[in-house]
Amino acid sequence: MSVASMIPFEHTAVDRITFDELEHPSVRFGVNHWRMLRGDRMFPSRQQIRPRDLAPVLSAMSLFKVLDGEDFQYRIIGDAVVRAYDVQLQNRRLSEIEAELPSFGQFVRPVLLHVAQRRVPIALRGRIGHDAPGTNFTHHENALLPLGSTDDLVDHIIVFSSYERRAF
Repeated sequence: MSVASMIPFEHTAVDRITFDELEHPSVRFGVNHWRMLRGDRMFPSRQQIRPRDLAPVLSAMSLFKVLDGEDFQYRIIGDAVVRAYDVQLQNRRLSEIEAELPSFGQFVRPVLLHVAQRRVPIALRGRIGHDAPGTNFTHHENALLPLGSTDDLVDHIIVFSSYERRAF
């Protein structure tokens, strides 16, 4: 292992990737299930999401409720997501968490807004740097997928995530 591989990243870096580039099985499972549920629609409804159908990946799943188009509430948080952060998330608004930890929202909010406002899914892969304190992982892969009872409005966002600690 080189010295460079042991030095933590200075800055967080996140890249948008295609869904075909997703590597983690739990994230791919979630995306495939979402695609199956949506059928000919842009995205499925929240009512179509049944935990028993997602049992193999529930620990990697989060569900956000979209509030007034500008804020988000963490509704369901999987165990892997809880372990990834040193923050209480369950049933809290993103704005509440940002008031305590301003850096938390700088990465989360723009992506959630993108999915909610543009009504499109997005896949991301990245590494965590010194600018994202309080995380218990160094690398992540995420799929953020819109949900809504009509194709005109996103009322929830379901997220499937992989969080890993890797050597720098």
